[in-house]
Amino acid sequence: MLLGMTGSGKSYLFKQWLGALQSEGRACFVLDIGDEYSQQGNSRGGTLQLGPLRQRLTVPQFLERAARDPRLVLSRSASIAIVPTVQDAGEALAEHIRPVLRFIYGRGNCVLGFDELQKYGGQLAPELYRAAGELGKDGVTPFFLSQYPGGVPEIVRKQVSTCIAAEMGKDSDRRMLANDFGDPFAAALRDAPERVFHIGFSRSRFATIPRGKTHGR
Repeated sequence: MLLGMTGSGKSYLFKQWLGALQSEGRACFVLDIGDEYSQQGNSRGGTLQLGPLRQRLTVPQFLERAARDPRLVLSRSASIAIVPTVQDAGEALAEHIRPVLRFIYGRGNCVLGFDELQKYGGQLAPELYRAAGELGKDGVTPFFLSQYPGGVPEIVRKQVSTCIAAEMGKDSDRRMLANDFGDPFAAALRDAPERVFHIGFSRSRFATIPRGKTHGR
């Protein structure tokens, strides 16, 4: 789960990860609400650094091509930004996206980014829960991006093991994160420096970093 308001750097950070994951041979798909994760995306007049994904398809284009030739989805080197053509947030956007997930979930073994989840997450809670809680055994690695934690449905947040977050100015947002990732993590997000991200873990055993000697290194 990657959290941060507009301008915090969360999209930039995710683009760097996508580039690294691609270079490792992972198939990558992003539900690209902002049309910025592909090399052919909208750079807002050159003010926005675009992402590394090699293909840009609208949702109708993706569904038509995937139905006609499953190799589009099944390719080991798949690298696709899937851009919605429905602009309304909420159920209309969720319904637009839902058929896309059936193709990608059936594929397995890929990275799947959910961009700007606060716009449709509540209406896709069952599908998002499946990605977070069930599809790991099939090799699906989901990334949930949202401006604030409430954009990720609670049943999904409970399945997330790692949260990377920029400053969270609202007490209610920090309390929400404290429940799952601990009070120290939530406290660190109050007045955090610009473009500084903190990492929280839902299991304390993952959060302990050994600080002993390195035996001569």
